[in-house]
Amino acid sequence: MAIGVAFVRRQQKLADPLIDLRLFRAPGFGVSLATYTIGTFVAFGIFLFIGQYLQLVLGMGPLEAGLWTMPFAGAFILGSMLTPMIARRVHPARVVAAGLVLSAVGFGVLTQVGGTPGVAVLVTGFVVYSLGLAPVFTLATDLIVGSAPPERAGAAAAISETGSELGGALGIAILGSIGTAVYRRVMADSVPAGVPPDAAELARSTLGGALAAAEPLPDPLGAALLATAREAFAQSLDLVALASVMILIVTAIVAAVRLRSAKPVNPVKEKS
Repeated sequence: MAIGVAFVRRQQKLADPLIDLRLFRAPGFGVSLATYTIGTFVAFGIFLFIGQYLQLVLGMGPLEAGLWTMPFAGAFILGSMLTPMIARRVHPARVVAAGLVLSAVGFGVLTQVGGTPGVAVLVTGFVVYSLGLAPVFTLATDLIVGSAPPERAGAAAAISETGSELGGALGIAILGSIGTAVYRRVMADSVPAGVPPDAAELARSTLGGALAAAEPLPDPLGAALLATAREAFAQSLDLVALASVMILIVTAIVAAVRLRSAKPVNPVKEKS
């Protein structure tokens, strides 16, 4: 934090700063950037769990799991293609807010994965949230670049990409940590009796550790440990999805209020 404060102060004094903080004075720039960052925050964070759920809970191989994530990409492409047409008729604040709400619905579906195990609920959830995030990413980028003076458009685009990368990294770090903490808390007192202490400790650390610990155990005991670990992981996914729902709802309200005066340039399609 101290380094961050020193960096900001230095940037304010430089004639040619690395990050032009004056851009944040432009109407809609800061809110659009925050919306974009939060969108990548929840998208990257939950996808960390989706990959593990497909392979370690449902038992899919890497290729099969990868194929099941293709609907996510398809939904994002479709949403990105539809966004410019919608944005010509509807104010961007409403489109962004609606996209965030739709994403929250998708994450709401993902909160049911623990109670309804299977690929159908998972795919439905991430397809819906992908459709919702597509217009958010597309219009947020447009608003960020469009709100900057023409001569600073390059700097605005660079800040936009930096915000995206930062949001994704924070999503993996923070939501991943929350999910791991939930998993460990559930597993703390749930390891079946008879599991050796070393194997129990390994199983409590991560779902991957539980799979490794269960492999050498006799079938009934190993299967029980594996089922317990998979249920704990599903609960952690549910909680992370619920946290994402709340984050997106709050962001939607802020975007709807703060972006009402924003006037984007021609909407562009965001590359996935």
